[in-house]
Amino acid sequence: MAKEKPVEEESLQKKLTKSQLDDLIEKIISYKNAKELPPHDELMILVDSASSVLENEDFSYRPLDDEKKSGGLLDFTDEKYSEMPVVVVPDLHGRADFLINLMKSDIVKPNVITALNEKKVFVVCVGDGVHAETRAYERWQKAYKDWEKNNFCGKSMTEEMHEDISTMQGVMELKCAFPECFHFLKGNHENIYSHEGDGDHSFRKFACEGPMVYDFMREYYGDVIIHLISCFEKELPVCAIFNRCGITHAEPRKAYSRKEIINYHKHPSLILDFTWTPNDMAEDGSVGTLFKELNAGSKNKVLWFGGHRPVFGRYNIRQHGEYVQIHNPDEMNVALVMPDSDFDFDKDVISVVKSEE
Repeated sequence: MAKEKPVEEESLQKKLTKSQLDDLIEKIISYKNAKELPPHDELMILVDSASSVLENEDFSYRPLDDEKKSGGLLDFTDEKYSEMPVVVVPDLHGRADFLINLMKSDIVKPNVITALNEKKVFVVCVGDGVHAETRAYERWQKAYKDWEKNNFCGKSMTEEMHEDISTMQGVMELKCAFPECFHFLKGNHENIYSHEGDGDHSFRKFACEGPMVYDFMREYYGDVIIHLISCFEKELPVCAIFNRCGITHAEPRKAYSRKEIINYHKHPSLILDFTWTPNDMAEDGSVGTLFKELNAGSKNKVLWFGGHRPVFGRYNIRQHGEYVQIHNPDEMNVALVMPDSDFDFDKDVISVVKSEE
């Protein structure tokens, strides 16, 4: 039996008015500029709404798994999507300003958020919305010292969580507003319980980020919010395929079948291989095989994007030019894949930060 589309999703598909679009971007900006963390109930409603959108995505582009739930694959290879450009967004890591700059950017005319509203562009974030990286090293060290003393919600950690939560509030608002065109894949940092297993590892880099975030959230918000965020994370897809490109968080360690990707929760190794793969650990040709598996009718060159591992400069090319890493944590670059031309590495990895006039 086909899964019926809920009434609330139908309303989310409607085009926003100019006033509603302005209100949306102002709301996302207000999250970043807020002096305090969002109230419990406000955050709970937003996370629950975003989870509901993910649970009920249109199965014409997000095929159902064997249990009739939203699967792990986003498939936009249908001819009706062939004229839409794709914006690939690398790891955000608490950079709400990156998301805001992207929405205001004119890399797609007149700007990205208007094009999303008019269903004239896809935006795909590769995941890793939380945990600031090198820019917050000293803050993580201060927060870690507090954490060791069981001070889970100290000043440094609260600053970190404000960045993380405001970024994900923006992601969730955009997903709710533009469910067909705005997407956020699961990365290795989407693991609120700091869980080991089922394709996840507890994250530790500059401190004990995973356990520290969990302890903060449990003390500040409580178990219900943590559970809802975990539900949101588990509903995130892990792979997107378009006519001219494929996208995962990390370099796919090996190729999987379409059926395995759709039924990703039955295959923890797949989740691990799409979100945690280190450089030089993927099988040679994995993305080429994967692209042909998911997009058999395409005559386009194999092109696969990911983030996960930082790059110096604007991009790094792997797998004989078929896999492109674009995550530079010191810049705000995205990849723009046009529907009618081959990807130009020198022109199509673009900063969304406007240069000073």
